[in-house]
Amino acid sequence: MKKEIRKNMILLRNSYDEKILDEISTKITDNIFDWQIFKDSKVVMLYSSIKSEVRTKKIIIKALEDLKVVALPKTLKDIGQIIACSINDMNGLSIGTYGTLEPNDTKIIDKNDIDIVFVPGVAFDYKGFRIGYGAGYYDRYLKDYDGIKIGVCYGFQLIDDVFHDEHDIKMDYLVTEKGIIKIGDI
Repeated sequence: MKKEIRKNMILLRNSYDEKILDEISTKITDNIFDWQIFKDSKVVMLYSSIKSEVRTKKIIIKALEDLKVVALPKTLKDIGQIIACSINDMNGLSIGTYGTLEPNDTKIIDKNDIDIVFVPGVAFDYKGFRIGYGAGYYDRYLKDYDGIKIGVCYGFQLIDDVFHDEHDIKMDYLVTEKGIIKIGDI
């Protein structure tokens, strides 16, 4: 079931015109910039978007301008893990394992020092669970993380049920172009 949802959602997401996805991403970005949780955070982990994912470059730049400590994931494919590495600017990045921009430097930020983690996904449900690309990197990384987990997605990526498994990690919030959803308030 998850594989079918993943496949169909990626097809749907890829069917949107780039200009439309840019416009929706701008609304999502604006919601994040106006959000007190983001404003109050001092250490954030973001992701570098690829293909038709919600664009995150402006969020990364704004967080750096606001003098937040910014971390991006670095993939350690051989052990099936990601680590959070700090960045100082967008120039310290290069293409990583899955085509995402990853930090060149490996200055690791302890996950317990991170206030909020923005998490990509292919689909999310209203209970806060997500379907990623199927490798489980974020679920493993977040399993003992106590900070705030934020799923970032287009509104059309929200579905009734992603059929989560026991090991899947639930988000605390979902951010779409329509606003911010606190899980449990639905």
